[in-house]
Amino acid sequence: MGQQTLKESVSRYAYLFVALLAIVQATIILYSTNYSVQQEIGLSEQYFYLSLLLAIFVPSATSYLFTQVKAGVFYLNILIIILLTIWISLWQARHSASSSDAHFFLAFLTLTILFFILLPWMQMRQFSGTWQINYACLISFYIKNTLLGILASVIGGLLTALILLASFLFQTVNLFFLHDILSHEFTLWLSFTLGFNIGLIFLRSNFELQLSHFVSYIARFFLIVLHVIAIVFVIGLLFSSFTELKYSDFGSITLLWFLLLNIILINLTYGDGSYQYQLPSWLTPFMLLSILLLNVFSFLSLYGIFIRVNQYSWSVERLYASTIALFFTAVVLAYSVVVILKRQRWVLTLGTINKVALLGLIATILLINSPIFDFQRITLNSLLAGVEKGKIEVNPMLARDLGQLGPDGKQALAQLKLNPDYKKQLEMVMPYDESSRSLKDVLVIAKNSADLPDSWWNISDKSYEWYCTASVEPNNCLGFMTDVNQDGRDDVVMCYAYKESNYFDCLIWQQKEENWLVVDTQTHQYDSSESLNTAWNKLLNGQFGLAPKEWRQIVPK
Repeated sequence: MGQQTLKESVSRYAYLFVALLAIVQATIILYSTNYSVQQEIGLSEQYFYLSLLLAIFVPSATSYLFTQVKAGVFYLNILIIILLTIWISLWQARHSASSSDAHFFLAFLTLTILFFILLPWMQMRQFSGTWQINYACLISFYIKNTLLGILASVIGGLLTALILLASFLFQTVNLFFLHDILSHEFTLWLSFTLGFNIGLIFLRSNFELQLSHFVSYIARFFLIVLHVIAIVFVIGLLFSSFTELKYSDFGSITLLWFLLLNIILINLTYGDGSYQYQLPSWLTPFMLLSILLLNVFSFLSLYGIFIRVNQYSWSVERLYASTIALFFTAVVLAYSVVVILKRQRWVLTLGTINKVALLGLIATILLINSPIFDFQRITLNSLLAGVEKGKIEVNPMLARDLGQLGPDGKQALAQLKLNPDYKKQLEMVMPYDESSRSLKDVLVIAKNSADLPDSWWNISDKSYEWYCTASVEPNNCLGFMTDVNQDGRDDVVMCYAYKESNYFDCLIWQQKEENWLVVDTQTHQYDSSESLNTAWNKLLNGQFGLAPKEWRQIVPK
């Protein structure tokens, strides 16, 4: 696949430099994930997450980039990584006094994609003194960096596993001092970071990886499989009634994953087009046609997203999905135009198209994480426009969505509450809000049953309540009193059913001194939902009997 990356020359001081960074990395990760430390220092979670992201990406990037201590370009690259990490992390958490796992995950995912794309350019800048990079070399860097990252992670994981093994062995021979040291959380983090970073430096400096052709051979097979799937899908689409197709956010995401796999495998197979493998003459039109058919997938993904937007409104998730879909649509359209114009020679322009696409992707990521394309602001304006047009129902779900859009969203929510009708609708209790429902609110007492005793309602173990309060279906939970074991005292029976199932379960409580204990669980299975509904309605009406069980209780002796 053209030009390949070579074994790298690394300074003898690299191992010491990276080891020191690994120690710092393990320390920061340990304390950034420690809630008690955060409470003692008094910093908000967003700055702890920032320190965690810096600890993850800066030392890891250093292990990928470090060559010489005096290499000025290396420090420039690290500075770029630090600034981008600070930018993305603080932008994702900009609207909250304290960050959240969702903010951290989105920032982590964004930075991972961004640095994965940027890293080969940075590596080439250090090796050749220029930002210009041949696309075949770019692909080789992507393959090499991915494989080295996986191998280094395995090295770090194995070292951590050995530390845990040693800790266990030392404990068995009463060497508790060594056991406590090796099993400490800091030791485990340190073993992984040292193994990962030093392993990465070692692999870079001692192995020359020539994997592009090997990966290309593997990609060819899977690309043909995807092309077959694409053609069969389009044929099925032609024979389907267009109005009966089920479009949803989930369906659009599936189509986007399919497009992503096709684009990745096309690039791994063809590279920049300088090295082409020959297909049988009868197979070439099939491959070109399947590439053109990818436009169907990009159109359907956009169509599915915009149907949801038209039904409801924009959301942050739909904005991300539509951005990805538009990006894939542009790439596939560029491929298609070149295929139509150049036929089999289309791969010769593949490198140029993909380099432009990668640079466009970098620019898009940066714009999304800036005031220019503020997805939260766009979502807020879309929600308010939907309310004004009557397309969006004013209810507690809207209040929740607005509350998640930062200070502007909360201000908009306050403005809506100035309308008395809106205020009532926004603050009403939803019938399916688990946190606002008690068991008494949802448990239906069967006809002709005595009231359930207060002592049962007030028992300390509330775990069983989830079966009833977590469901949004009406009449999914019923209770009644009856003497199940024929001992002269009534027992409490609570039954619960699930939508679209053919069975329901019943829990039976018996009073033991001052407490109620579950003594039996009975499952009632039916052949159809109609049979289940009939039996359920009979229980609601108090129509039931007590039959002896065929099986006796097993009691260990």
